[in-house]
Amino acid sequence: MSFDDFVESIRNSESEILKPMRILGVQKRKRLRKIVGRKRMKNPAIRIETPTLPINCVKHIWINRAQKIQMVFIEVPKGKWDIAYYNTAFEQVGFPRMLFGYRIREGRIQQMHILAIKDKGRIREDTELYKFPYANVSNGVVCMGGNPLPVIKDLAQLATMHQVFFAAPSSTCYYDTKRNESGFSDLRELYNRMQGKDFPEEWLTSKQQTFGQYCQEL
Repeated sequence: MSFDDFVESIRNSESEILKPMRILGVQKRKRLRKIVGRKRMKNPAIRIETPTLPINCVKHIWINRAQKIQMVFIEVPKGKWDIAYYNTAFEQVGFPRMLFGYRIREGRIQQMHILAIKDKGRIREDTELYKFPYANVSNGVVCMGGNPLPVIKDLAQLATMHQVFFAAPSSTCYYDTKRNESGFSDLRELYNRMQGKDFPEEWLTSKQQTFGQYCQEL
């Protein structure tokens, strides 16, 4: 076997894991001649996958893989929830269709987000977002006060994590008449009105932002 044959056999054996890359150079002869050729370089397999995702997961984002920071959005359908406003209990208060977002770092929930959406179709990047119509949410981010968020071992636990929010007592924090179009300035009165009723979608106030735009700002 000649040296050229030996080199060619090595090249053939690596052809499945190599990729071409354009290079420039010169060839030494009596006169310098410019040559253009292909150089084979290693093409390592790059595999990126999400963790096992919870039920009703709409979107998963790796904010920073090195620091193990991720964002997970869960859809919560329109429904009625038992809540507490300070020391007063309200039964089956109507809530709109919502997106709960969780910013997680190494199993610890750093932030909880809540966004409202209208009850129509699949959630996409261009889906319009609306303000959470009640209290304790500022620009989409939840204020839990002194109520701690639990540590999780598996993202599947996020499928029911919204129940932690509904179980925590509500206050007037961040509530004003700009949060919805109901006309109720008193939150207690609004909660009382919404017992046993669906939340009217025409009361939702737009955030002037799509779901895709919101995610870009995270």
